[in-house]
Amino acid sequence: MYIRWIVRKHKNAGAANVTFHDAYLVESYRDEKDTPRQRTVCYLGNIRQIGDEFPPLEREIFFLRAERILMSVPEIDGEEREAILALLRQKVPELSEEEAIIAFHNNLRWFARWIRSRGRRVSRDELLRMIDAAADSIEV
Repeated sequence: MYIRWIVRKHKNAGAANVTFHDAYLVESYRDEKDTPRQRTVCYLGNIRQIGDEFPPLEREIFFLRAERILMSVPEIDGEEREAILALLRQKVPELSEEEAIIAFHNNLRWFARWIRSRGRRVSRDELLRMIDAAADSIEV
């Protein structure tokens, strides 16, 4: 199996330096006449590239979606799923530790604004309990 990337320019390419990358999982096979063919196993999602980079948040969402899609395909086992994700990482880099920390801080700020917009405030202790609960739910 391999990844087929379909790249599309933004419809207003003159004003926006944006391309869209669609990832498809494809397998090769031979038909009844022994002719080499390819078939799409599944669509793995898309990601936007702005200039020369894929924005960090979009990279993380792309990988979360792709992993969820791969888990829904029964004929793909865990080892093969990891190999496919490694193929995706050849084009779309994973978040660095620094980018992940920045994303975590931004998510906390977003949550604080969201909860305030609903007339509530969250204490430091409540935030720490949420973080502890999330940490407890992570498989080690």
